[in-house]
Amino acid sequence: MGPKVPLSYRTTNLTVGTFLRMMFRPRYLDRDKIPVDGPLIIAANHLSHIDPAFIMTATKRPVSYMSKKEHFDGAIRRLVFKQVGVIPVDRSAGGADALKGAIKILEAGGAIGIFPEGTRSRDGDMGKGKTGVARLAAMTGAAVVPVAIRQTDDVWPVSKRAPRPWRKFYYKFGDPMYFNYKEKTQDNFREFTDTIMSKISELSEECEEYWNSRKITNRLKNWKDKTRQRIASWRE
Repeated sequence: MGPKVPLSYRTTNLTVGTFLRMMFRPRYLDRDKIPVDGPLIIAANHLSHIDPAFIMTATKRPVSYMSKKEHFDGAIRRLVFKQVGVIPVDRSAGGADALKGAIKILEAGGAIGIFPEGTRSRDGDMGKGKTGVARLAAMTGAAVVPVAIRQTDDVWPVSKRAPRPWRKFYYKFGDPMYFNYKEKTQDNFREFTDTIMSKISELSEECEEYWNSRKITNRLKNWKDKTRQRIASWRE
């Protein structure tokens, strides 16, 4: 999908997206850092099945994802995936067609989402990023926005068949990054990918600090501390 938002995408995002936001409790931090136009890659860590859905609802821009073709087997899922522009990946063929599809979207000024780890984390720890994100950025000049995802593994753990609604989770967006290397070499792809993953890790720590600061016990403690300080200043 290019820069123009297709009616099918807007309709699906309005209906399915609204339902998801009612059923779950996403919190978006700094999503104003997402460029409003131009080729865009949103690169995030991966904890749960729901991760791509809430990146897609975080912005009005259409965001396409690549997903293995087996995920298209169900009729309902296949219909929704088609409406929102999910790109099927045939892993047995190496995913070459999906890569071409992603390049086509980016060259048209569109946006795609990528999980550089390649799979969901089963222990919450972030794995090593694959260099596909750097290759796409180098080939298309796309901006790469790093995103840290927190707590979605509590909403829908890898070991569970169904999600657990009404739980908060967080997405924190970072500043756009660009592949500014003069040469498109494997070493440069690796270095840029590692820089992206390092930034995601940094954003994740910031997100964890915010998460803890919003807990009722910590907010109550901060309120008590401030109250004591005010009382002490009055007595002086």
